[in-house]
Amino acid sequence: MNVLRKGWRATGVQGKLHILIQGVLMILFFVLLEQATDRFEKQIERSAESRAQDTADGLINGMNMLMLTGQISNPDNRKLLLSKMSQLRGVAELRIIRGRAVIEQFGPGLPTEAAIDEMDREVLNTGKTLFRKMENRNGHPALRVMVPFIAQKNFRGTNCLACHHTPDGGVNGAASVTIDLSEEESQLAEIKVWLWAGLVVMQLLLLVIISMFVRVVIVRNITRPIKRLQAAMAEIRSDMDLSRRADVGENNPDIGEMAQNFNRLVEKLEHANERLQLFVKMFDNSSEAILITDAQRRIVAVNPAFCKITEYAEEEVLGRNPRILSSGRQDAKFYESMWNTINETGLWQGEIWNRRKSGELYPEWLSIGTVKSAQNETINYIALFSDITRRKEAEARIEHLAHYDSLTHLPNRALFAERLKHALVTGVRNKKKTGLLFLDLDKFKFVNDTMGHLAGDLLLQSVARRLQSCVRESDTICRQGGDEFMILLPEIGMAEDAEKVARKIVAAMGQPHQIEGRELVITFSIGISICPDDASDDETMIRHADDAMYAAKESGRNNYRFFA
Repeated sequence: MNVLRKGWRATGVQGKLHILIQGVLMILFFVLLEQATDRFEKQIERSAESRAQDTADGLINGMNMLMLTGQISNPDNRKLLLSKMSQLRGVAELRIIRGRAVIEQFGPGLPTEAAIDEMDREVLNTGKTLFRKMENRNGHPALRVMVPFIAQKNFRGTNCLACHHTPDGGVNGAASVTIDLSEEESQLAEIKVWLWAGLVVMQLLLLVIISMFVRVVIVRNITRPIKRLQAAMAEIRSDMDLSRRADVGENNPDIGEMAQNFNRLVEKLEHANERLQLFVKMFDNSSEAILITDAQRRIVAVNPAFCKITEYAEEEVLGRNPRILSSGRQDAKFYESMWNTINETGLWQGEIWNRRKSGELYPEWLSIGTVKSAQNETINYIALFSDITRRKEAEARIEHLAHYDSLTHLPNRALFAERLKHALVTGVRNKKKTGLLFLDLDKFKFVNDTMGHLAGDLLLQSVARRLQSCVRESDTICRQGGDEFMILLPEIGMAEDAEKVARKIVAAMGQPHQIEGRELVITFSIGISICPDDASDDETMIRHADDAMYAAKESGRNNYRFFA
């Protein structure tokens, strides 16, 4: 069936029309043949029925003559009558059948005079003539006719009424005549052959005439215009020059309209191609990475920016799931929430961490949208993202500059003040003490004046590193400005804990610093204030620690003092 379907599709218009015409002619041929054959069959059947009827009437008349002459009682006379009648053309079998009244009065008679089948009994019971086609003993077609003997007050039935005690209109018996139709069937077969031959010749003539006419009409009105249209289509397809148009002419309005529709389509394709080229340029030249998946979230397209950011080549990701970029920083709940938002609203935006092919993690700003079909079913997902590593670094630098000293990278005054306030509140809630150390370098101005500011800056950086080695991770060191530092000690047990840190710093500062190939030793004067012993707010604590620091300087420097 598939082969036939493909063959039909591959057949041209002219071939299809020829097939249809030939099919119609074949149907017409069979209808005409059937009608002619049926007509000849009916004519032969009527002729056979007429001969059978005449033979049966002759047999009945012969029986009446035997009856009128008183010779019917002799079986030999009846046999002789049957023998003579059997010699008529086409007679295959003759029988005389006695009715019930005759059998009761005179006996069954000859073997052929007793009813032997259903047809005999039906005629004797109904008194109607029956015709039936059948096969004789040799298997040849035959026609059997059964004509009843009707007792009437006329020449045929005068003695029947008296002799057989049969009422007027009763059935005394019947004449059975079987006509051999072999000759008629042979004639019919010969007629069929001639009919077949004649109709085939007629069909061939009609097919040739109609095919020639159809060919001329199709070639002139369809084939040639379509070939010109096909040539124009092929030229446009070969070089993809959508500015060209098909020109079929005005001789055939239908093909001309087809050409106009084709030109309109090409015009729309030209506009669509221009927009497509624009979109392709945007896709290829976009600084943002673009990733497109199908409804099953398999990657179907990526742009060069995607390859640059992720370090994956296009052929490495096509057909794969975007989860190959997952960094592992976001858990399953994050992605579940993200896809729920996409399915509900069709859009999601946010910051996310992904992984490059090399394994490097990077932050990106990601937008995911959906493409819907006419049936409102999702057919594609489009993701746009950009690498925000530099932006995050810039934000971190700005954050650092806003809260940290640019030279020592220690927290500045603003961040220190925020942490001090938080430490005081937490200490009061947890019933813990908070210590604050105010430090000032002794004779730092002498270093700047003698060695220069660059050496002074290097010294400050070395001092900051050494201070960090003297405190806990939870403590905060701040460069207050110039050569002044502050240290926040949150949640200490007693004031002596702050004193231990001060002694540690004094000891650490006793070691020389290596600055520009020279060893420099510089000391700290340290003031200490304790909350809630000395103050309960940040400003008071700083002021008291500052006062204690000046007291340490007045007492000879390189030492520490508590506020008193």
